[in-house]
Amino acid sequence: MKLIKGLLTLIGALVVIAGIIGAVTVGPNVAKLDSQALPEYMKMFDKVLTTGDPAKGMVRKVKMVIPEGMTKEEAIENALDIMDEVGEEYGLAMVDHKTMPRKSGLYTHIRSYCSPTIADTFLNYSREFIAFMPCRIGIIEEANGDIYIYTMSMELLLSGGYPLSKEMMELGNEVRAGMYTMMEKAAAGDE
Repeated sequence: MKLIKGLLTLIGALVVIAGIIGAVTVGPNVAKLDSQALPEYMKMFDKVLTTGDPAKGMVRKVKMVIPEGMTKEEAIENALDIMDEVGEEYGLAMVDHKTMPRKSGLYTHIRSYCSPTIADTFLNYSREFIAFMPCRIGIIEEANGDIYIYTMSMELLLSGGYPLSKEMMELGNEVRAGMYTMMEKAAAGDE
């Protein structure tokens, strides 16, 4: 019994020491992060743990509604028009688009949007932001005929590190609002 009690005491002491070392070495860096960083990382990690798919933790997905009286093709064209109009409202120019052939024959379209002035501000802060530019929205037809609109979840880009300046956060929120509004309105089929 003394042996077990001694082992448990030793394990407990090691856990406390590891916690103290972690708090001293990692704690100050974690404290510098944006207040939303850890909750956003945990949301992403929860999706990854639930699905096993890291992409599902990093995207937003909305099911597209096919308005009554429209064909699927007309609804997609309508969604593309809505995205372009909403993008313009937010100062996001459509800079590229491509309908991709798939062996399955299912519809897949990628559209890219960018604000050069906002992009320049972010690139002056960190050149690595180039990997996330331009912002993209994808439309994908599923095997069952459902159509979904996807875009990257932007929360970690804006809040996943040290806090951004007020100007950068405002610009980033403007882009996020534009992309998410494009997606929501296009999926609903209305402006």
